[in-house]
Amino acid sequence: MSGEEYDSQLWPLNCSWIYPRDEKQKKILKVLVICAHPDDADLLTGGLTLKLTSRGHKVKYVSLTNGNLGHYEKDQIDLAEIRQKEAQASAKILGAEYTSLNIDDGHVYVNREQTEKVVRVIREFDPDLVITHRPYDYHRDHRYTGQLVMDASYMLIVPHYCSATPISKTRKMPVICYAYDDFQKPYPFIPNIMLDITEEYSQKSAALINHESQMMDWLPWTLNFEEQIPEDYDIQNRLEILEMLIISVFSRIITDYRKLWKKAFPGKRIKKAEAFELCEYGRQPSVQELKELFPGAYIPSKKELEEFRK
Repeated sequence: MSGEEYDSQLWPLNCSWIYPRDEKQKKILKVLVICAHPDDADLLTGGLTLKLTSRGHKVKYVSLTNGNLGHYEKDQIDLAEIRQKEAQASAKILGAEYTSLNIDDGHVYVNREQTEKVVRVIREFDPDLVITHRPYDYHRDHRYTGQLVMDASYMLIVPHYCSATPISKTRKMPVICYAYDDFQKPYPFIPNIMLDITEEYSQKSAALINHESQMMDWLPWTLNFEEQIPEDYDIQNRLEILEMLIISVFSRIITDYRKLWKKAFPGKRIKKAEAFELCEYGRQPSVQELKELFPGAYIPSKKELEEFRK
């Protein structure tokens, strides 16, 4: 195995800065973000999406569910339509495509039907990279979405499985990564890829506030601060509310890895970030491939991560 590849623990043998790919190169990368709900992909990967689409790469968001249970009053059919429109508006700002597999909210299961849906959507897009949830999360839909992607991974190159949707002619297996979460059991998130999105954050926020039924209504209600939401709110109010929600999701992404961030970006204050963990399923990438898939990111070495854990 060369120095540009991973060891048995899936970490790079060396630690290097990652620069954006040469604009003159014509290779167009394809990244598929498979998440449980209509707003998950934007929330977890919006900064990365902007870095990729601004360089001409293609990003597609796939929500397994239609989000039709995420409200305390709205009709399920109406809500599914609302969430679809909101997700499309958000993805458009980020330069991404959005689609839903239209599974009812709260009904993601690891079964044959849904595994085949995931296999088909991956084969049709033929991505270089798939990003999904870790199978450890507060929401069953999130956990099972991650498991479905893992279960689908090997079947992508089995011709007689879902034969109506042919396998890729190249038989290419995508790289698979998990998006960040702060759950500690059975093991905490491993920041194999660390991405500073401070410069992209304002545009990411402008996209996310399109998820109005989720960000301004449902999530505040679930967190018991709906009384803080003004009846008549402007864009600034929406951004402030969104910031409270972002903090609740990403508050530890900086603090838990502060030493690594300082080493990764010396002299720079990282205000907003995204991070990703390499999955053992799928193709194991070289360092050079990660340089292309995650523009501007920092990849801690195995030694750095081991020292961090101490």
